[in-house]
Amino acid sequence: MRPVKRKQISEKVAEKLNLSVETVDEIISCYYNSIQRQLSNLAYPQISVGFLGTFFIKRNKLENKLMIYEKALAKLEDIIEPNLSQFKSIKELKEDILKFKSMIEMLDEMDDKKITKNNEKQIYKLKNYESNKPVETKRKDI
Repeated sequence: MRPVKRKQISEKVAEKLNLSVETVDEIISCYYNSIQRQLSNLAYPQISVGFLGTFFIKRNKLENKLMIYEKALAKLEDIIEPNLSQFKSIKELKEDILKFKSMIEMLDEMDDKKITKNNEKQIYKLKNYESNKPVETKRKDI
């Protein structure tokens, strides 16, 4: 199944509702932007959107951004007497770094839960398989 592109959705909806493609495309674009803003706020590691699916924060991108922000913070902290705008930047970078780290912790917790759940499933399957296994009895030939 190939994903449907925004332009294709816009064309189909515009045709169905007898609206201009530009108007529908603008509405859909606004909707996607709100989803993107929710993901970038780093409040939740995933967002479920009805009829579209679940959007996840990508761990590697998050870790790359964290590394970039930490390098920028190190450069700003090397300044002996920062001015007001530099001080503000330092404060914002520290807040963003904390958000990134807490999101990485959330992702770690989700991964741990997945592993635990998969292990429990495997144990259940093994127990279920063994309980349904026919009992073998040895016959002695007379």
